[in-house]
Amino acid sequence: MDEAEEDKLFLQTLSPRNIVGVHNYCDAWCERCGFADRCVVNVSRPRDEAPLRSEDPLLDHLKERFDQVRTLATRRSTFSVEELMKNVDIDSRDPVEEAKEDARRERLRQHPVVREAHAYSELARAWFEVETEAMRRHADALVRRAEVEDVEDLPSMSELARIIDSIDIVRWDSYLIFVKLHRAIDGRSEDAEEGVWDDPIQNDYNGSAKLALMLIDRSEGAWRAIDRWFPSSGGARLLADQLVSLRVSIEREFPRARAFLRPGFDGLITPD
Repeated sequence: MDEAEEDKLFLQTLSPRNIVGVHNYCDAWCERCGFADRCVVNVSRPRDEAPLRSEDPLLDHLKERFDQVRTLATRRSTFSVEELMKNVDIDSRDPVEEAKEDARRERLRQHPVVREAHAYSELARAWFEVETEAMRRHADALVRRAEVEDVEDLPSMSELARIIDSIDIVRWDSYLIFVKLHRAIDGRSEDAEEGVWDDPIQNDYNGSAKLALMLIDRSEGAWRAIDRWFPSSGGARLLADQLVSLRVSIEREFPRARAFLRPGFDGLITPD
């Protein structure tokens, strides 16, 4: 960064339109955020910088097939959560590395909520590995149906758009839920040891836990929408149920989290 860019960043940071801390408790989905132009992290990003999104062949395929259905309308598989749970490496303890870790990091890694969130993240990834081809075929079959069946017998365009959005959501949220809960548990532990925060509600660990809860709420609904369109063997529904269980665990650990006011999003412009 040259001197001119540093001066520009400094001025952007001082802008009175910025909402202080808005980026700390967001889902990092800038293109969907109503506060993107008031976030110093986003406005400081070079305009020609590529978005932090990877290509998604499954979404591209579904969009293409659903577009075909839209055009035509105008004129089960084998996934098992129980089986995959046997192969999910939640613990991954290496005796040599474990000996080098301090007690705090080990407690964090073994915390039930962190382990549960990690398991969910791994299972969501595994579900797409197992089901992607079947979902492609399901979309292909929908196109063939649209060629011969009445429009009334097909999913509406809004339902198909909901599927695309739901897949986007669960992919985006799955790892972020784990990251935010990791931060929440770690931050609470640090506060207990060092007394970092004075406010029992407006603190970073409650803010991180609240964001995780909101992502869980959103992803649960998305999984249930996916399950309605692609019932498979019930895998999407089971992942939604796993999120319900995780939500209960988080609300037990952080009973005040939902009371946290996120800068900007919950009407708090400048946090205390």
